[in-house]
Amino acid sequence: MIALFLLAAAAAAKPHAAPDTTTRAGLIASYTAMFTRIDTDGDGKISRAEWGTMVDAAPMLQSLDMSQAQRAALRAPLISQFDQSDSDKDGFLTLDELMARPLIRFACLDTNHDARVTQAEVSANLDRCSAPAAVAQ
Repeated sequence: MIALFLLAAAAAAKPHAAPDTTTRAGLIASYTAMFTRIDTDGDGKISRAEWGTMVDAAPMLQSLDMSQAQRAALRAPLISQFDQSDSDKDGFLTLDELMARPLIRFACLDTNHDARVTQAEVSANLDRCSAPAAVAQ
């Protein structure tokens, strides 16, 4: 899930300030921006091909000092995020599917339920909230 967050941050990066992902609204804005960038045909869903294009463009896979085997080892879990997020198994990701796990994790970390996650909440709850169970369908 951290890999997906890193991809989201990279995909949503713009010259101006990125959304504040310490807030629930900012997290939603960040994933919405990422979704829009990945959905290159604008059909409101992300295909496996669009996901693969996004993964292949990830800065961490562009290192010249990386062997093909190292690149493949880094790419595999990023590609598998597609299947993990495709809760209805239709071969496409909707914005809701893409945001489901991050929002579950955010809610787990936000122990005082103020729609903001502080460093103290992350430190106290990271182990407990690191990998949310399967998303309810």
